[in-house]
Amino acid sequence: MKNIVSMDDTPTETSFQGEKCPNNVNIWHRDPQIIYSLAELKERYLWLDAMVNHIPDFIYAKDREGRFLYANQAILENNGLSCIDDIIGLTDFDLHGKAAENARIAEIEQRVIETGEPDLGFEEPAMVGGDRWLMMSRVPLRDSSGTIIGVVGTSRDISARKASERLMLAQNRILGMIVDSIDISLLMKELAALIEGLSEGISCATVIFSPDNHPPMYEAPSLSRLPKRLSEALSSASPELICEAMFDLASNQDHFHCFEISSASGQNQGLVGVFAQNALSKSLIEFLAGASHMAGIAIDRRKAEERIRFLIDHDALTGVMNRSAIEARMPDLLASATCTAQTLAVGFIDIDNFKQVNDTLGHAVGDELLKATAARISQIVAQNGMVARIGGDEFIVVLHESDARFEDVFERIRKTVAQAPLMDNAELHTHCSIGIAYFPDHGKTAGDLFKAADLAMYRAKQSGRNLVQVFS
Repeated sequence: MKNIVSMDDTPTETSFQGEKCPNNVNIWHRDPQIIYSLAELKERYLWLDAMVNHIPDFIYAKDREGRFLYANQAILENNGLSCIDDIIGLTDFDLHGKAAENARIAEIEQRVIETGEPDLGFEEPAMVGGDRWLMMSRVPLRDSSGTIIGVVGTSRDISARKASERLMLAQNRILGMIVDSIDISLLMKELAALIEGLSEGISCATVIFSPDNHPPMYEAPSLSRLPKRLSEALSSASPELICEAMFDLASNQDHFHCFEISSASGQNQGLVGVFAQNALSKSLIEFLAGASHMAGIAIDRRKAEERIRFLIDHDALTGVMNRSAIEARMPDLLASATCTAQTLAVGFIDIDNFKQVNDTLGHAVGDELLKATAARISQIVAQNGMVARIGGDEFIVVLHESDARFEDVFERIRKTVAQAPLMDNAELHTHCSIGIAYFPDHGKTAGDLFKAADLAMYRAKQSGRNLVQVFS
């Protein structure tokens, strides 16, 4: 026999299995020795009501049509209601309209009612309160005969846990980008998207400054939602205006935060600007600072790998090709010239008296002279050939096509190198000797051509330096 308690205002005396029950209360209980007084029942009800209404979780009961039969205080407060009478008989659609329909609440609860199977631990976005998540559990509501007459549901706010999960996923993605050494522009794009996905109402701009005075690179998926001053600064492509706008907004604009993307050496490589509709949590602000730091690590790694790849076939000091690179390209170039019956010119260039520059002015000045010389030669050769530094003060130039005579091009190089560069606020007078060898007349392999051009260069030095000499 099931436990049933009924109360009546009319004084009566009811017999229960030979026992007398208290006035005002008729009680049936599995154990005939247990008899509750009205005062005891009230106390038990008050304790139960207090427990249910002090639990932060949402607890409710609905009938088969989805109308509220009961809702605890947490639900009332969440819906801006003052007492339980305000919600009894209403449905979720009455309270939230289309949002309730989109959440498929009625569909899920009806399935529980029809099948009698509980729906436990279902995670879904909250219908009110912004970026909030709930874990829902629903079980059938049965009467004393076991008939399903509705549904009982509980839900717990798991917004903090979901936020932590998003932060962890975002952190793992950033770590993955560091490991994968992805392209810097893609890193900035993904970082901005990750940050905007952390919480509703966040707009982000990521900016990377160029070390060679090129316009900064930026990503702003929600540019129109950023403060006008920042969006205008980003559009200006001025590093100074962007920095000024971000730092000033961080100091004076509510809910705007700015984080530096620093290199390992402490250099500011860029900025992350975050604008939120509401105040950000302390944990989210700490994450954004950490994410900006990790972005700096990712950029450092990418630049280091790019530098390593660059140095495989380029000279570290001047940036032109190195000897191994030009030697590796020569066979294909010679094969192509053979097929097209094209003439190639190989020039050996040596800076005259370079040792005196190092000895008198120091190696730092000598290095600057080499960089200036390489830049001048490269500007003249442009797309008509290749330039390589093969040793201390020696360069190789290979010309494979030119509107001018090859010897005229090398003469331009000689005159340009002789133009006095400004070193330490003083003009440095220098010149060079150049030896030229032609393919196929002076050699049919790279080694033969390099050797012939080298001999011609030494003949130019023997003839007084600052000359262009063709191999003969």
